[in-house]
Amino acid sequence: MTDSSLALASPAPVPAEYAEKAMGSLMKLHAELMDEKDRRVELYRRLMEKEQAVAELKMYVKILEEKLGKAASASAPPPPPREPLRIVRPPVRAAPRPPPPPPAKARGPRPAPMPLPRAQPPQQRHAVDGWKVW
Repeated sequence: MTDSSLALASPAPVPAEYAEKAMGSLMKLHAELMDEKDRRVELYRRLMEKEQAVAELKMYVKILEEKLGKAASASAPPPPPREPLRIVRPPVRAAPRPPPPPPAKARGPRPAPMPLPRAQPPQQRHAVDGWKVW
């Protein structure tokens, strides 16, 4: 065995006072951790109880609304059918044309007009791995 492997195999003894302090600190941290865990479990239990109560109340309201709806529909005639809504759009007015540009002085042959760039159709954007691609 080399010196380095010998040092790893048999570490130097730790002073008892240091070991006791370290163990005390670890025990204190463990106790705090368990207290926090208990507190979280209690809060989660209370949350579940409140959610259960809310769900029961919603169901009770739904049952009462159904009973009220049946009682109201039995005593009153059904409402007349409504006419479907129509969307009315105002007429579109064309913008006035700008005045023509003043005539230019003739200075020889005119350059050929530049072709207008074609409008490209919008490209579809695909999501990659759930992320939006801009």
